[in-house]
Amino acid sequence: MPNKLKIGITMGDPNGIGPEVAIKAISDSSISELSNFILIGSEDVLKKANKEFGSNNSLNIIDPTNFAEKDLTPEVVSEKAGQASLDCIEKAVEMIMDKEIDAIVTAPISKESIHLAGSKYPGHTEMLQDLTESDNAIMLFEGGKFRVALMTIHVALSEVPKLITKERVYKYISICNSELKGKFGIPDPKIVVCGLNPHAGEAGAFGKEEIEEIIPAIDKAKGEGINVEGPLPADTLFYNALQGKWDLVISMYHDQGLIPFKMLLFDTGVNVTIGLPIIRTSPDHGTAFDIAWKGVANPSSMIEAIKVALKLA
Repeated sequence: MPNKLKIGITMGDPNGIGPEVAIKAISDSSISELSNFILIGSEDVLKKANKEFGSNNSLNIIDPTNFAEKDLTPEVVSEKAGQASLDCIEKAVEMIMDKEIDAIVTAPISKESIHLAGSKYPGHTEMLQDLTESDNAIMLFEGGKFRVALMTIHVALSEVPKLITKERVYKYISICNSELKGKFGIPDPKIVVCGLNPHAGEAGAFGKEEIEEIIPAIDKAKGEGINVEGPLPADTLFYNALQGKWDLVISMYHDQGLIPFKMLLFDTGVNVTIGLPIIRTSPDHGTAFDIAWKGVANPSSMIEAIKVALKLA
């Protein structure tokens, strides 16, 4: 019988729901025997979470932090918690690059906390890109046959049009096509690209980005044999995507893609970072400070993130 895959799970921000959903997930009967789980986080915090929310079985913990139970301040943005979050991510990437683990599943971090700790990154995705020395990292949300990738992520809406260039759109289409084939096992991916403007610009009446940037990129990708169409208006595109017409939607900005996705799949959606030399997944929700350490956090998205990591690995 083949050896089980090793999945590294970071605890996320200790003051949020990360430790709880991580422990609840690996205690769940649907996945508890599927992998050798290595928890990367504060030993004190994870043992406390295990005692309160888990099966209280023995845990395999790697602790790269300087964070103890006495440092816990649930629901609070904290420099020390932010630093612990960063330490866990760095250790997880070090382990996977050294082939000590097969995939990373990250619990949610607080952007405010990591910024207090001095991080320059707006989130996991950008940090993982730098740590793996990758040229591109794309945020893709997996919901079975309903998948959404984001052309731009943590930037002001006013900055988005400047980032929608022929080069960027083509590059994202190409990477998504390659990753859907290689990691997701889809032989001939069907991809659709959202328009940036209402009605996908209405032939230039509501904006020129579709004509000047998006369409030339799509035409170039088509010329290389990629099965891609668009740009199509986002207000109707997502209905057809939900019916399974395409394998992936590429949205132009964060909320354009994530409002429909999270409305439908908030509890089970999974964030997958593609374009990296590693496998990384995470739940599609945040730290939920308001319910931290109260025993009510839903681990469904974390469970799905682990299942997707196992599938991709």
